[in-house]
Amino acid sequence: MQLINTRFISLICLFFSCWVTVSANELSEYKLGSGDTISIYVYGHNDLTLTAKLDDSGKISYPFIGDIIIKNKTTRQIRQEITEKLKQGYLVAPQVHVSVSQYRPFYIYGQVNKPGSFAYQPGLTVVMAIALAGGLTERASSNWFIKRSQQSTQIAANDEDLIYPGDMLTIEKSFF
Repeated sequence: MQLINTRFISLICLFFSCWVTVSANELSEYKLGSGDTISIYVYGHNDLTLTAKLDDSGKISYPFIGDIIIKNKTTRQIRQEITEKLKQGYLVAPQVHVSVSQYRPFYIYGQVNKPGSFAYQPGLTVVMAIALAGGLTERASSNWFIKRSQQSTQIAANDEDLIYPGDMLTIEKSFF
């Protein structure tokens, strides 16, 4: 019996570690958009530390470099761009760190008790998003759709589908 429990627990741990890894990998390729807040830090150069919220223009103004387009880029791409530009006459070997300090919100509307925008949290699923919105109304159907922020079409959703920053989750109304 102990052997079975140990194997079962190991299997569960493996499942959850894989799930977290997939979520983290997907967010590492996350492309920034309006409403995201990023933090940029250059080790040993506090004057080059910057926290900025991305507006619709898609650019930020960075010391010594000027305007940088960051919309639709990953944090890795931004880090590489800032590193290369700082090497061009400013710093010998800059160590740049770029991270998302706050993701843009996701939206949920339709047949939920409190529709609106909500702060994104990594690992957020459809069922968690519905809970944040106060649960389903009694008129809610099982037809749920996600419209990703970068796509023009919506996809059918189920309980465990992941929600990403900027997504719009729609809970349709039941006819009965």
